[in-house]
Amino acid sequence: MINVVAVVLAGLLCIACETTPPVSPVPVDSTVSVFENVRADSTAGWIYYSLETGAIIPAESANSNAWDVRLPYIQCCGRTKAIAVQLNSGGNGPGVVQGVVITGRFDNVNIVPNGTVFRLDSPETPVVPLPVLGANVFFLYDIASHTLRPSPDKVLLVKTSSGKVFKMQITSIYKDANPNPTEESPIGFYHFRSAQIAQ
Repeated sequence: MINVVAVVLAGLLCIACETTPPVSPVPVDSTVSVFENVRADSTAGWIYYSLETGAIIPAESANSNAWDVRLPYIQCCGRTKAIAVQLNSGGNGPGVVQGVVITGRFDNVNIVPNGTVFRLDSPETPVVPLPVLGANVFFLYDIASHTLRPSPDKVLLVKTSSGKVFKMQITSIYKDANPNPTEESPIGFYHFRSAQIAQ
């Protein structure tokens, strides 16, 4: 009964949507892919991730459509000032992957919000904002501890080349998801999760 109501409500929301074509919600019990302590190789410089397969893609496939999102190598000790999470499009790669960052909690985002506008990514106009200070940042900078943390209220929505929509959230960038990191804490260990929400 709950799934039927969710589908009906999602359909009503999409009727009024002009910027995003109607999408079909995936049942809320869809599989969530979770990764912990994934670290980018300093030589390759990136972690390449396929949302559709839920797998890390080898760096040798960087110039292909095999990946959707890439996460950069993070230098320790305050040397990383911005974390450029990128999509496979617009000069970052040969794909046509689109995205948008929305405000919301990962567990509560189960449909594409009405009025959502997806766009291609590029180094010049990144989908994921680079600043770590301000109102709408993807990563928060703690001035007191000189640490970076993913914002718990930001979710990256990604439309893959095949048109499927996934939600993705980075939950920590510290080894073992240290809840109280310091400037000396081992950094660059990605913890993230994703799930399909529309097709």
